Amino acid sequence: MFSNVQLQQLIEGKIIGGRFPYDTNDEREIEAHIRRLYHRINRIPNLICEAEWDHFGSGYASYVEFFCYRKEDLIVVEEKYGHREIKKTGIILDVCRLAPVAMMGEDERYETIHIESNEVVGGAYGSLLGRYRLLDLDEKYHRIAEQLKLALIEFDIELLETEKLNQSLNFQTKIPTIFRDPRAYLVMDAIFYWED
Repeated sequence: MFSNVQLQQLIEGKIIGGRFPYDTNDEREIEAHIRRLYHRINRIPNLICEAEWDHFGSGYASYVEFFCYRKEDLIVVEEKYGHREIKKTGIILDVCRLAPVAMMGEDERYETIHIESNEVVGGAYGSLLGRYRLLDLDEKYHRIAEQLKLALIEFDIELLETEKLNQSLNFQTKIPTIFRDPRAYLVMDAIFYWED
């Protein structure tokens, strides 16, 4: 996977990797590559993919987060007072901006929508960061996961193994993350972090 030196470079926000477009060290080229991957994923039949391109509206995220779900995994939880609460279950795919790697896990999200205007007025979602269990997928997502893995292969992005991501960092450092205490940093935190 990555050496300690490479992990420290990632923590410092440096782009690494010998594969295009990461070898260009051009953030715009990498972003365009990830956008092409996003459009490729959206061509998977019966799959909806939503992306967070804007660093979650604050700070810096070393990754772009895709949330992929099937139409049948969208459930109306409640309708009242002119609002509709929707629950979506699916797969998070985090694609690193700094190296040609990704991680995948399960999530559920909630949105509150104003019925008349269809405007999203609230919501809640999880993250793969800071939680271990989300890196495992329920059997019902295996087919979707295989399709996402094929898309990653097409774009020369490696899907990292859960066991490697959950290993403790074996060096002292400071990672700009809000998800884990410095004494408990994992390899995952060095690659996928969000400064808030």
